[in-house]
Amino acid sequence: MLKPLFLLGLLGLILSFYLSDIYYSFQRILNLNSNKQGPNYLFTSEELATFDGTNGMFLYLSIMGQVYNVTDGLKHYGVGEPYHFFVGKDATRHFITGDFENEYSRDDVDDLDQNQLRSLNNWLKFYKSTYKRVGKLMGRYFDEFGRLTPYAREIKKLIKEAEKSEESNQTDKRKFPPCNIEWDAVKGSRVWCTNKSGGIERTWAGKPRQYYEAGSKSFRCACISEENKGLGTIKEYSGCDSDSDSCFIKT
Repeated sequence: MLKPLFLLGLLGLILSFYLSDIYYSFQRILNLNSNKQGPNYLFTSEELATFDGTNGMFLYLSIMGQVYNVTDGLKHYGVGEPYHFFVGKDATRHFITGDFENEYSRDDVDDLDQNQLRSLNNWLKFYKSTYKRVGKLMGRYFDEFGRLTPYAREIKKLIKEAEKSEESNQTDKRKFPPCNIEWDAVKGSRVWCTNKSGGIERTWAGKPRQYYEAGSKSFRCACISEENKGLGTIKEYSGCDSDSDSCFIKT
């Protein structure tokens, strides 16, 4: 037999669930009957489409369901301007593909690679810092109550993973800076190290070596410090003196 306290707890969970839905429904009704757009205002696709500048109204666009007022960027987003394609809709995918001519806009991004996801995140940061957010678009990223959809949560997770991967790559490049490289028609390619090679300033120069990054099918030239020279992912160049700061290598 179930204990009274357990039953009360279960009843409380059920009640909180329904109260939450009632709250969000009430907020939705308030939004629909209010002319005051703000960060939590909920747009339908049809409503957002009216803010394309063709009828003298403001210019709104959406990226990952976040709606921004880009009217201040009229010279970019106005009718006939290069980025007018993005206005009045969510064309998130096109920020990455650069396809502004397609008649049909797309907002799906789950098949983008990590570089593209980082680029998308940079666009998100740009709009957040440059333009005023005036609401959310119901659809792929937000539901009818203004809550993130499972799809949106998954994309946010992928973006976070992509950013962590980039941080790891930058750490790797600071530890194993790229070599300076030049090519000569007669002598071939030369790689060498300085304390600023690869654009990474440091107190040591290092020696040019073949460095195999995790997951990579080929090596890159890296300047290796004395403390890291014995790592298994590092190999000397054939025909190059191990103590030399400069090597001529085969392409």
